[in-house]
Amino acid sequence: MLLVPVESLRSGMALAMPVLHPERDDLTLLQTGYNLDDSAILHMRQFGVTHVWVSFPGLDELDEHASPRVNLGHMELLRVLNRSVDDLERRVSVKVNVHHYKRAVHHMLGEIVANPDHDPVTNQLAACGPSLAGHLANTAYLSLLIGAHLAGYLRNQRRSLPPDLAENTAQLGMGALLHDIGKVSMPEEFQSRCILDPEAQWPEYRNHVKTGYDEVRDHVSPVAANVVLHHHQRYDGSGFPRKKSLGSEVITGFEGSRIHVFSRIVAAVDVFDHLLCPAGKPVPTVIALHAIRGERFKGWFDPVVLAALCRLVPAFMVGSLVTLSDGSTAAVVHNHPEAPCRPTVRVLNKPVDAQGARASRQLDLRLCRDLSIAAVEGVDVRKCLYLGEFETPSLDAGLGAVFEAA
Repeated sequence: MLLVPVESLRSGMALAMPVLHPERDDLTLLQTGYNLDDSAILHMRQFGVTHVWVSFPGLDELDEHASPRVNLGHMELLRVLNRSVDDLERRVSVKVNVHHYKRAVHHMLGEIVANPDHDPVTNQLAACGPSLAGHLANTAYLSLLIGAHLAGYLRNQRRSLPPDLAENTAQLGMGALLHDIGKVSMPEEFQSRCILDPEAQWPEYRNHVKTGYDEVRDHVSPVAANVVLHHHQRYDGSGFPRKKSLGSEVITGFEGSRIHVFSRIVAAVDVFDHLLCPAGKPVPTVIALHAIRGERFKGWFDPVVLAALCRLVPAFMVGSLVTLSDGSTAAVVHNHPEAPCRPTVRVLNKPVDAQGARASRQLDLRLCRDLSIAAVEGVDVRKCLYLGEFETPSLDAGLGAVFEAA
């Protein structure tokens, strides 16, 4: 299967995954196996669908990478949140929706554990768009994914708890799912703002963490409510909300391990998801990964959490289309964590929308030093390829450093 932009579709292609309505949580536009025609392609464009999975000759083995259940679990988070955000805009209490949140989080967590091959789902993050519900669903999914891969770190950071409770990430999921819920009651000009915007410095924006905390604290566990309050605390001690002392703001807030590990996870994921869709327009994942490791965010994040995010989110998703430095088009078929920008690809013999197009020659870009990925769907990503020039920090190494410090 291949992830194809809607503008590159042609009649006769068969869907490899269902096409969900981007705004209607109860509507599937087209089912798996549907043979596309010009009318269906036109309607998808009109509905705002940007990408679909299609069956593609020479890529049949990628079907095993697909996890429809995980993908649908992620979409269920979006559906629950779409309904909930509508409710909250009408000032229906969070309490009404808590059982829906819990059910969706537990379902998603179970599917992540049961299906460790998460690559196809992470590429769907930008497809949720910049809406508040989409951002909350993405943050919950990625936070649960990172938590599931950091069991040892969670035990170390939550040593006062028995190991099984320390590793339990259900409250991480709840906190992530609700972390920006305080924005719902904000003036409209602030609801679409995020920590990347200049307005993030304004007190009116920063108040959303306290507003959200007040909204949820009587309905969820203190751990989940703490995530809502502290997801903008930064590892270096900056961030907000600040602690108060005698009515005036102190110089430093929470920092390092004084910030709950769940809040540290959500802090990194929150920024990363916004980087995937700056100004409301999705960008290739490699650009977001490049940005979050850049100078702008130096000191913001727990290094172990950041290393986990960079290892778990593929720079180029399996099944996606890329342009190589020699001008040829290829499909990504396998990622290599130690060389995130040098995946294994299969070169297409013709443009993806041409009759007779198929994937044929396979190349491991780790072994082809004269070739590299130049663009993703027409977006030049060559400035981001430094990610592939050194080894992504090892989670084991990061944990070792933490344990030694402890």
